[in-house]
Amino acid sequence: MRLIPPSDNTNPIEYFLTNVKDLIEHALRVVDDSDVVGMNIQKEVNQNDKHIVVIFRRRDQLSADVIWGVFEKVSQSNSRFNALDTLVVTVHSVNMTVGFLTRAI
Repeated sequence: MRLIPPSDNTNPIEYFLTNVKDLIEHALRVVDDSDVVGMNIQKEVNQNDKHIVVIFRRRDQLSADVIWGVFEKVSQSNSRFNALDTLVVTVHSVNMTVGFLTRAI
């Protein structure tokens, strides 16, 4: 999924948050709210650089604000991600049992 560049009059922060929200919704469209989800974000070109990691949490607790918080922490660290970097997002999900029955996948 590639993002379309913003128009000249778009607020870049709002553009980024909107696209992160859309990306999360797309990536987690088949995951139930009770499942546990983690994400790994890395550069497409140099995969040996540090990854951005979103720790495992319930699907219903994962939002664009959580992802934005992770990006804020990365921006304050020594890791470097450029605005033009292509990032690869890997979603890890664990199917949790609900009650005494597990659901079929």
